[in-house]
Amino acid sequence: MAYNSELIRTFVDRGYVHQITNDVGLDERACDQIIPAYIGFDCTADSLHVGSLVQIMMLRVMQRTGHKPIVLMGGGTTKVGDPSGKDAARPLLSDQDIENNKQGIRRVFEQYLTFGDGPTDAIMVDNAEWLDNLAYIRFLRDYGPHFSVNRMLGMESVKLRLEREQPLSFLEFNYAILQAYDFMELRRRYGCLLQMGGSD
Repeated sequence: MAYNSELIRTFVDRGYVHQITNDVGLDERACDQIIPAYIGFDCTADSLHVGSLVQIMMLRVMQRTGHKPIVLMGGGTTKVGDPSGKDAARPLLSDQDIENNKQGIRRVFEQYLTFGDGPTDAIMVDNAEWLDNLAYIRFLRDYGPHFSVNRMLGMESVKLRLEREQPLSFLEFNYAILQAYDFMELRRRYGCLLQMGGSD
């Protein structure tokens, strides 16, 4: 398919696309308006590894083609632990370790993105801003009905652990719900229209 927006053409030409929910709609929007888009990075180390390069370059392409990259630091989700691609739970880090890691990761992004207050300047936000103060019962009542346990059990990150009979904690099982909540908050706070980077 031929795309009209420089953004989608570049993503496709560089092989950055695994799947898109609505490629035609996204292409049309990318021609007509600035699209705020995010990728999340948990703060499990003080730098990023080569596996994050494609995501970093996607954010850079966003900015270079006139859109707004949002770098979401997972200060909150790091406290839970992403079960994706792991055979066991990730070690829990202290708040200070998470903060130190976040600062190290920021230095990486400053080499690739321009941060500021302009319409296409990148912003870096931390999901601990909204996750750390969630009222658990209210959160369950308001958002729990929108998540199917059946669907969550079918997610690749969960399914593999269960098939291998490896432990999956309730804490880790909630990671996907927190990711969905991140998108809602980013939409509300920053007008975010697009999540990139994950296939689970």
